[in-house]
Amino acid sequence: MPKDLFRIRLDTPLDKKALKFISSLKEDLWIAEEDILGTEVHDIMLFEQNLLNKNEIKKILTSLEEIREKLLTNQIELNENFEDIHPFIEQSVIDKIGIEIGGKIHTGRSRNDQISVDLRLKLRKELNNITNELFTFFDVLLNVSKKNIDTYMPLYTHLQKGQLGVFSHYINNYIAQILRSLERIEEIYKRVNKNPLGACAIGGTSINIDRLRTTELLGFDGIIYNSIDAISSRDYIYETLMGLSSLAIHFSRIAEDLIIWSTSEFSFIELDNAYCSVSSVLPQKKNPDTLELIRSKSSKIMSNLFNAVMVIKSIPTGYFRDFQDLKSLLKSSFELLFSIIEMFNGIFSTITINRENMSKAVIESFILALDLAELLVQKYNIPFRQSHKIVALLVKNSEKPGDMLNKEKIESYIFDVRNKEITISESLIQTLGNLHLSLEKRISQGSPAEKEVKLNIDELIKNKEALHKLFLKREETIRNAKVLREKIIKNLLS
Repeated sequence: MPKDLFRIRLDTPLDKKALKFISSLKEDLWIAEEDILGTEVHDIMLFEQNLLNKNEIKKILTSLEEIREKLLTNQIELNENFEDIHPFIEQSVIDKIGIEIGGKIHTGRSRNDQISVDLRLKLRKELNNITNELFTFFDVLLNVSKKNIDTYMPLYTHLQKGQLGVFSHYINNYIAQILRSLERIEEIYKRVNKNPLGACAIGGTSINIDRLRTTELLGFDGIIYNSIDAISSRDYIYETLMGLSSLAIHFSRIAEDLIIWSTSEFSFIELDNAYCSVSSVLPQKKNPDTLELIRSKSSKIMSNLFNAVMVIKSIPTGYFRDFQDLKSLLKSSFELLFSIIEMFNGIFSTITINRENMSKAVIESFILALDLAELLVQKYNIPFRQSHKIVALLVKNSEKPGDMLNKEKIESYIFDVRNKEITISESLIQTLGNLHLSLEKRISQGSPAEKEVKLNIDELIKNKEALHKLFLKREETIRNAKVLREKIIKNLLS
């Protein structure tokens, strides 16, 4: 029996350099367990369709379970004469139980639909793992948010102080981004969790298979009906990479915020020493290297998406070996994201918030300019554009922020702009002098006022719980399919 199961058509063996060039055997270990799972389910279905007898299915399953055990305990010995994991596992079964029975495990199936089912099984597992990690990150951020509802800070536009806010409001913005990413994953998962098995090479099979049964046993939500679509389309891969890239963009920007805020120029936060490095020559330095690497690793995730699109974009309809290189891009992106989330969980769990420095940055700025302009609009019926001009003149002609709240100066500029005398109440000045009262004037939904921040937190928790229920339903479907499979396998092996 030749070692290469598929090379009967050609008389000469594959050149060793060519074999090395096209081989994905080691990379395929990432999907090896899924390959065994898909094969077991396919063969259980063949048995139920009377295409395998009781003795045959028992020997096949016993052999596959032994290979699976070796794989899980890192005892598998790869034969590098194989191009990929699929013929290696098939040949391993044949070597164990012979060609008369082992040669039947691939009946009614092609490597094309086999690869697709392996990837979909792996992707849904990794998407669930990422989802679980994001829920943990959500809780870490929520804890920071709840502790900082009254931590005043500047909110920036163009990296310049724009309006008064609170740190909780800023963190809630991060949490909202995480929730949207979870929503995207939920949508992506629906399209990933479909069964391509039964499409065979590209045009289906004359073997009496049952696609709905393999769908049930694998915990898929349905079949990919068109056989060409099942083996040819890779939109589920670049859609997954798009979802991961979207997360990476969020994470890179969060890292950038923390890097800026941890500088001595800002000193809004301090990172725990456990997440910082030191300079080789500058004794005073404490470097946020973990955050800097989050930025670079995020870039790698985004580039993986671009690489995948470039691989897929010019491939004609059908199956081509180019698809092989997508596995490493997926594996890399998931691993990078897991490492980033792990770092963020540690960083935000140990972060120190310098409240005094944040408040000082507020007090020593003209950040309440818009608040004053809006109060003039509401209290004295001054058109906003004129109110804007009045406050702009105040800022322009004030040496320090406190001068902007000088009653006489405000009245003077009102007269200059409006040609009307208006007496400003002391209560208006007092309101602006109190950061809490200033924020409480922000009555628009989603503002950093304490009431709105607390409502936002409640809404974020509510949305998280709804998404968590959907996640649990996904896991339950997979778990139920696993219980059913294991029960069938146990009965067949007993």
